[in-house]
Amino acid sequence: MSGRIEDPELFQDLFAPESSEEAAAPSGNPWKVLLVDDEDDVRAVFHLALQDVLIEGRQLLLLDARSAGEAKAALATSPDIALMLLDVVMESDQAGLELVHQVRNGLANRSVQIVLITGQPGYAPHRKVVSDYEIDGYQLKSELNAERIFVSVSSALRTYRLLREQESLRRDLEQKVQELDQTLQALRESEANFIRAQSVAHVGSWTYDLVTDEILLSAETCRIFGLREGSVGNYKTYLERVFPEDRSGLQQAWQAALDRGTSFEHEHRIMVGAAIRHIRQRADLTCDAAGKPVRSLGTTQDITERKQAEDELRRSNGELEQFSYAISHDLRQPLRMISCYLQLLGMSLAEQLDAEQSEYVNFAIDGAKRLDRMLVALLEYSRVGRMGEPLTWIESRAIVDEALLFLQPAIAEAEANISICGNWPRVYVRPDGMLRVMQNLIGNAIKFRVAGRTPQITVASTVAGADWCLSVADNGIGIPAGQLSRLFQVFQRLQSRVAFEGTGVGLALCRKIVEHHGGRIWAESAGEGQGSRFSLTLPQEGS
Repeated sequence: MSGRIEDPELFQDLFAPESSEEAAAPSGNPWKVLLVDDEDDVRAVFHLALQDVLIEGRQLLLLDARSAGEAKAALATSPDIALMLLDVVMESDQAGLELVHQVRNGLANRSVQIVLITGQPGYAPHRKVVSDYEIDGYQLKSELNAERIFVSVSSALRTYRLLREQESLRRDLEQKVQELDQTLQALRESEANFIRAQSVAHVGSWTYDLVTDEILLSAETCRIFGLREGSVGNYKTYLERVFPEDRSGLQQAWQAALDRGTSFEHEHRIMVGAAIRHIRQRADLTCDAAGKPVRSLGTTQDITERKQAEDELRRSNGELEQFSYAISHDLRQPLRMISCYLQLLGMSLAEQLDAEQSEYVNFAIDGAKRLDRMLVALLEYSRVGRMGEPLTWIESRAIVDEALLFLQPAIAEAEANISICGNWPRVYVRPDGMLRVMQNLIGNAIKFRVAGRTPQITVASTVAGADWCLSVADNGIGIPAGQLSRLFQVFQRLQSRVAFEGTGVGLALCRKIVEHHGGRIWAESAGEGQGSRFSLTLPQEGS
């Protein structure tokens, strides 16, 4: 190391801590701070300067390293080191900078805060190291005093805490997303199992002679009703087995079928001993020459398991609603508190922080706000398929016109040229959902444009058999080879957030909406800078 800390007031009234810190009892979990310098007297000065300091009620545990090699060993044994005060010139002129590269890339440790403390700035020019290395602070030994040491250490430790808290929130969010996906997958598997069970379900049969008022039951129907095989009944004895609250509805449906001479279908409950079962009755009527119904052939299906599955589905949907509330309220509330207190901290330390440290605080605030936007986007993603309008017939061209109306400010700003072509039929969709898909696809084509190139966007519609096909093509930045599979995943971004703002949920939302319509969506691109095309197909049976 070259250079010394020279401050005659360094040991006089060392820190004058804030009253809140002075009154707080030290917690049992100290901050670990690693001092890396090959000069014993410099490390001793830092020990003396920081020995009684409390940061957010926690003491400092100061660890020493005389070289970059010792520092690397200390980081390996203590991965929870929060801050490293690092000299540059030690066993070599670039030892400190080489250690920064090892920590960030070799050890993949990006949470530890690194503040360079150098006495020879010629070996580590300020602008160059900030640009080329992932450091969190830069101090000249000749300019250090007690106040600068305290500000650097406290700012770095608070930033470390905020980063760890945000990382914890991110992990919790990822776990919630994984749990949600697992729940949805379990529901889909349950539904598939239920459909397979229906295909092999035993369905009983019966015949009813309306002239003699005699009902003959098959063995399976007798099993469903809890009767002996070969049992014979009549209309009155059947009604006696129907759950009292369902009798009136059953009688009205049966009489309506008799009056029209049409087929009969009705779901109701029956009593089997102390148990209640749900059944579905279907029947066709046979009439005499005068058109009067005289005989009925029908089936009885036990749908109790299906009703139980529907109840389970409602319960699961309730859990999803609770999860949505947790995102929109329980997770966002502490995040807003973090952002608020960060802003207050930035204002209270405004005169003590230099431009670089103020920038770090702003980075943390922006990160909290960005995570809040991601939570809102995830909430919207979780609601697809559970909230919104029912399927209805609507002019497809009306959807694209409405989307363009909403996007008009962005179109004007980008001076984009948008062409609408093709056959625009009436489609059977959820208008809100398809409007959201159209806005996202056209909005992305506008946003992801090449600087200096006028956006050329084509929105095309075709009908292929029973499918409606829609595509949005552009001349924008394109999609790198091998990245197409990531496009429609939650929080997957292919572009830098600095260049293009967004949450990384828009295309995942489009995919989910399209799949809830029974369709599919995909993307194509010739490569970076060569534009892209997003296409979707939706089934339109019965159109």
